Amino acid sequence: MSATHKKLIAAFVVVAIIAILSGKWVVETLQQFSGQSGIAARLAPVREGSLRETVSAPGFVEPIAKVDISAQVSARITLLPFREGDVVKKGDLVVQLDDRNLKAGLASTIARRDGERARLEAEGARIEGPLQSLENAKRTLERQRKLFETGDVARQALEDATVRVDELTASIAATRKTIGALESSLAAGEAEIERVRQELSYATMRAPIDGSVTRLNAEVGELVMVGTMNNAGTVIMTIADLGRMRMRSQVSESDIAKVVEGQPAEIFINAFPGRTFHGVVEEVALQRTATGMQSSATQGAGTFKVDVSIDSEGVRIFSGLAANVDIAIKEHRGLLVLTQAVVERKRDELPAALADSPLFPVGQRVVPIIFRDEGGVAIATAVKLGSSSLTETIVESGISMGQSVVVGPYKTLERLKGGEALRNEEDAAAGSKSDSSFSVKVSG
Repeated sequence: MSATHKKLIAAFVVVAIIAILSGKWVVETLQQFSGQSGIAARLAPVREGSLRETVSAPGFVEPIAKVDISAQVSARITLLPFREGDVVKKGDLVVQLDDRNLKAGLASTIARRDGERARLEAEGARIEGPLQSLENAKRTLERQRKLFETGDVARQALEDATVRVDELTASIAATRKTIGALESSLAAGEAEIERVRQELSYATMRAPIDGSVTRLNAEVGELVMVGTMNNAGTVIMTIADLGRMRMRSQVSESDIAKVVEGQPAEIFINAFPGRTFHGVVEEVALQRTATGMQSSATQGAGTFKVDVSIDSEGVRIFSGLAANVDIAIKEHRGLLVLTQAVVERKRDELPAALADSPLFPVGQRVVPIIFRDEGGVAIATAVKLGSSSLTETIVESGISMGQSVVVGPYKTLERLKGGEALRNEEDAAAGSKSDSSFSVKVSG
């Protein structure tokens, strides 16, 4: 690069710097003539009120009453009267399965039972003859014994009578065993009939609750399999009462000790921006839900399930919507300022009068301060803070009710270190002259 080029570049840089400085001088001069010199700031009054200390947690919305309809027998669907979104009443037919095989099985089981009953009746009738014969044989044996004792008959006659009684007794015992087996078989047949009838009833599925069909996973003609609670693929449909909803939230284990049943809550559902639903903590889980692979009390991070009822106020809330909840665990009263009014400064960078304030804890290196307005003068003030929320903070000491404090913009609060002039941002935006331009003082 030649010396001429270097001189041209240097001249251009000097001209640019002069232009910037001139523009800044012009803006400041115009601001002075219009009475708008200084840094624009927003002011807000200190007020007395209540502050809710809350615990926030994410979660999702689900119905309090929700039932998954699964098949208890394997068969093809022949009827689905309701579709997703339809309203059903308790007892309505919601699924009909092909029950022809079940009816045939029931008829076959009844026929077998009737056959066993007929055999039992036959055996019962057949045993009557041997019982009468046994009574006659016993009487004959008794006569033969007496005649043998008097010597009127031979021993062979007595032995023949004894054998006849034994034969009849054994035959009757065998028949009674057969009758017992038939009675057991008949009882088993009755139980089998009851089982098949129960299976036949499973082919007709009715709504167990009032609600809406929120999910339909099958169509007419499909073969459904016997389902289990752990196998979501076997669920034919889901019926839920969308009139009674709850939020199932996951509260951090560091906050769970503060949450108890009955605490009020505010629910913010992503699908309803700008709307707040109210609710109450209904149930707090006693068992931690671990996240990740580690689940011991000393490893990994975990949450606790907390169920919060939702007052839908007549709004139809869909199942599965993502939401967040603020659970009010405690309420405090005191002087409130907007949270953004509190700024933190390094203690060793503050003026001595402010850094030595008794409101600051001994040894604390970063301290909170508030810039307040007194008659047009911004004063850096030491404060002692109490509880805080996302929007407001309680100030226990350092300011009084009714005073105005600087709450923004953020760049203004970052620049305030002492000696800067400020102007009311609202007045500047309206194009009117500020009520006062002021300098910064320090108050311990």
